[in-house]
Amino acid sequence: MSKTKARKNLPVHIVEPHNDVVPFLHRAIASRLLPYSGIPMVHFDSHPDLLIPINLEADVVFKPQLLYESISIENWLLPLTYAKHLNQVVWVKPPWAQQIQTAEQTFSIGRCTATVKLRLSSKENYFLTEGLFCPAQDLADASSVKLTVIELLPDKWANLNPQNNSTDIRAAENNTESSEEFVKTVTRKQSGIAELQDLVGNKPYILDVDLDFFSTANPFKNMLRHDEEEALRRLYHYPPVTDFSDENIVAFTKRRETQLNQLENVFSHLETKWFGDKLSDTESTPQSCSSLAVFTGQNLEQFSFLDSQQQADLHLLCRSCLEYREERNVTFIMLHFFGCTLDDTELPHHISTSEQVRALQTSFKNLLEHLPKPTIVTIARSSDDGYCPKDVVDQYQIDILNILEELYGPLQINKHYE
Repeated sequence: MSKTKARKNLPVHIVEPHNDVVPFLHRAIASRLLPYSGIPMVHFDSHPDLLIPINLEADVVFKPQLLYESISIENWLLPLTYAKHLNQVVWVKPPWAQQIQTAEQTFSIGRCTATVKLRLSSKENYFLTEGLFCPAQDLADASSVKLTVIELLPDKWANLNPQNNSTDIRAAENNTESSEEFVKTVTRKQSGIAELQDLVGNKPYILDVDLDFFSTANPFKNMLRHDEEEALRRLYHYPPVTDFSDENIVAFTKRRETQLNQLENVFSHLETKWFGDKLSDTESTPQSCSSLAVFTGQNLEQFSFLDSQQQADLHLLCRSCLEYREERNVTFIMLHFFGCTLDDTELPHHISTSEQVRALQTSFKNLLEHLPKPTIVTIARSSDDGYCPKDVVDQYQIDILNILEELYGPLQINKHYE
């Protein structure tokens, strides 16, 4: 077995969209900076990023260029576990992130024998709503993944509300909280540090940081009027799972996957029809689309999977998208992406005050002080897509690099963004 190569300066790769870190992780493995398999990742983020592209065939994971073209910000991480590069993922979330509750679980990820698509065996609702479940016995070439979710909760967080934004930030700088006191507050169950130390051990590991961990926006927030958002919510609605037997969840998964694919096909068709080519003003007026059939250019039988209310909702969204296309710049594909987020755990939206950011950065540093030096650091700015506020992302980046340098010494900083 080949040994990994040590680097004097800690490699740090900074990207814009988070999925752009994957090629650099592949290169780190190929160059033996990281081992081929069994790597833990400590992932600081306001979002889990733990989905799978719903139509991704498992074999694509081993075709790097195709994989890079297939993944996006919400689903770049788990393909690395199927390839057996990662076997442990620790999602460290800020206090406002609720997509997956604080817990630990182990599940399988593999090739669905019926569809050859990449699927997993977890019954966590975060995965179920995306149609990703497959019973473990129906997964071929499966890998085991241990997922640990930890909440980083700064001391006295409840007191750091927006009304206190004028508080002197130097008070946070002078915080003399001891490491022992910090350990008691890092998670609600007061066990995060010891758990994290056990998971990482002395193995080479990846430290991954999304700068939206410190302040995050929901880029879809206020994109639509309230009535439009409610119409979109009804379109993507699904009955919640109450029976968690494999048989029932498999049936739910098939229905949910079909629903999402049908809606994606509808909005992709509308995108091509209305925004694929430049239309004349007459062609693009919503008044010319008196019915859903006229608007879509399709027989209403194509929408039989929608009830009458949902068809009315789709027609409303179609008219609005076209009527306000210039002032709102909302496309049909954007509507689909937004609709996919309208499940029982919507995208978090928390614009942090300066005091809150400072408290999170202090807790971030304190947590890392209890862990060994990482082998590689990846940082996502997430500002171009609107998740980390553009007016603060540069300062967050400077702050985090300063913390890393203080903890680990010289850094080898690689900026892969414009």
